[in-house]
Amino acid sequence: MNKLKNISQYIPFVLIVLGVISTTVGAFLVSKSFGFIVSGSGLFGLAYILAPKGGQS
Repeated sequence: MNKLKNISQYIPFVLIVLGVISTTVGAFLVSKSFGFIVSGSGLFGLAYILAPKGGQS
């Protein structure tokens, strides 16, 4: 049960990554340059999500 609790905390991150990947693939199907723009903005978004936030200590 403890293993399931550890896995369940990563589900939102996995869904965000899958969403970025599917959006990027769809953009590449429309146009190559548009795909690179979308993949770059997706990487910026993931970096913002993963960057450590400065908080009160």
